[in-house]
Amino acid sequence: MNTPANHNHARALEAYHAAQYDEALRLLATARDEARSADDCDAEAQALNDLGVVNQKLAKRDEARQQFDAAIALFAQTGDERGRAQALGNLGTLLGEMRQTREAVTRLEQAQDLFTQLGDKQNAALTLKWLSRAHMQNWNFLEAIFAYERALARLEPLPPAQALLRRFLQIPMRILQR
Repeated sequence: MNTPANHNHARALEAYHAAQYDEALRLLATARDEARSADDCDAEAQALNDLGVVNQKLAKRDEARQQFDAAIALFAQTGDERGRAQALGNLGTLLGEMRQTREAVTRLEQAQDLFTQLGDKQNAALTLKWLSRAHMQNWNFLEAIFAYERALARLEPLPPAQALLRRFLQIPMRILQR
């Protein structure tokens, strides 16, 4: 459906991909306001999530967090589990950047669970890679290895270099299973 909110959202994504972040923020704020006026919670949630992404890119972390939280709530309200998973994953990566690793791990695990339930192996794997990174920041090396290995398992068949890495990462798991 080509609503004013959708039109401005599409223009905002073009600006974002062209690294015109201030223009992307302006257009996304307009799209969010138009969606809110039209009582289109889905479009509003998408605009909020993308506003969070742009603000995260610009290191405006407090604004990004507020927008991700608002997007998560709206996606939950509308029943859009894919959108909620994306916003949870985005929030998790932001929290990791903010060194709030315990909360980052929680949000990333929630996102990964939703992506897995939806059968979205690609996004589940990507989220597991971010989860691995959060575990590393938290000095939980074994958990980091397990998360990364689970990410690789979801992406099979793997290119030869990643298949070799996966076999290497399985060594600690075999030792622990004994």
